[in-house]
Amino acid sequence: MSGTEAPNSLLPTHVSKIQNAIKAPRSVKRITFGRSEASPGETLTVHVPKLNENEVLVPGSLCLRFDIELASAANGGEVNNYLVQNVSRALVSKMVVNFAGTTLQDRSGYDLFKIYEDLFLSQEQRDDMILEGIQSIDLCKIRSNAGDKKTSGVDAENKLNENFGTKYIIQLDHEILTDHGVFFPQALYNNLVFELTLAEAAHVLIGSKPTKLKYKLTNIQLGYEMIRSEQLAQEAASVYTSRKEFLYDHVQLSETIPLKRDTDTRLNIKVNSQRKSLKAILVLFTEPYTAGTRDSEKYVFPDLKKVKVTINSSPSMLYNEGIDTMDLWREARRFFVCEKNKTEHMNLKLFLAGDRFGLLVDLRSMVECSMHGGGTCLVNSTDGVQLELKRKASGSGTINCQVFMISDAQFNIIGNQLESVQL
Repeated sequence: MSGTEAPNSLLPTHVSKIQNAIKAPRSVKRITFGRSEASPGETLTVHVPKLNENEVLVPGSLCLRFDIELASAANGGEVNNYLVQNVSRALVSKMVVNFAGTTLQDRSGYDLFKIYEDLFLSQEQRDDMILEGIQSIDLCKIRSNAGDKKTSGVDAENKLNENFGTKYIIQLDHEILTDHGVFFPQALYNNLVFELTLAEAAHVLIGSKPTKLKYKLTNIQLGYEMIRSEQLAQEAASVYTSRKEFLYDHVQLSETIPLKRDTDTRLNIKVNSQRKSLKAILVLFTEPYTAGTRDSEKYVFPDLKKVKVTINSSPSMLYNEGIDTMDLWREARRFFVCEKNKTEHMNLKLFLAGDRFGLLVDLRSMVECSMHGGGTCLVNSTDGVQLELKRKASGSGTINCQVFMISDAQFNIIGNQLESVQL
């Protein structure tokens, strides 16, 4: 065939489109938030809007929109400071999700986990995330109005700056709002609430004068897209009345362990929280940094040689001889890459030698990302999962090992109200 590819099905009954699409008006809303400004260390409380009759929230559209204002030299700031990479994630040090007074998610270290997860996005996706702060250093300095920004050879960056300027967004992209069709908040008796704790300036800004790093969010708005459809609203209300199960990943920072690079050749990690389905353990290794020097996307490789896994007192699990260096990328790719050929921004070389390393121990039975509940059961377990890390002593100083547990979770609604939360 010339100029086109043959469809998967050659049957004359095949059609690539779906009939009977819903006809309904859509609208993109940007409304005033409860407060117009916010500073480092403060918590923003976001109530998912109830909307009006027959109005439903489009999956993945809820976000906070704002300007990031950096203090100028005249206002006690530094002239050359600028934002770290993927600042949308770096801004949030902790995210809590609540419904009806029950905590569905309490995620400290939100920035560390989400920035690392975003490294596995395709290059095409990352190129589309300027509003989230994934951009070149040249563009970042121009948008931050740094004193040492480039003034020549940056025509494309200047054009982008004309359009985006200091505008950024924080996507409220929790699976409850992204993976379960439209969300109809008016049918629920309680509000879904997000609490975002803003990071200190030391974690968000790059500059040579730590005491002069200052930022604040201004012109804060709540943004979302809605569809006005009686059919969708009635279907959602019916499901919420009979039973609706929201499936999501529960991510928890278990502990942070210091590791001395020049002397510590072994590190033992134990995870023993009761979980019906523990999907994975992720260990991130980050170097301490002074204010103004953070490389937000830097996750170092600590010269691991072997990782032995013991589950419920049974040694030599997953790999009978332990996970060695050649297996580390396979484990991480198995978990984080859900689409084939979508790792242009992340590969084996960058993973081991490009400061994008994360130790991922996959505890699921199957690799399929859409499968829920296939993790390791730790109910009534006293020993849990133990990792024995063996490494070559090299380098100097201390690195921090952040241990994250990733579990299958379920939020159940019956009769339009909370029935249970399962972990």
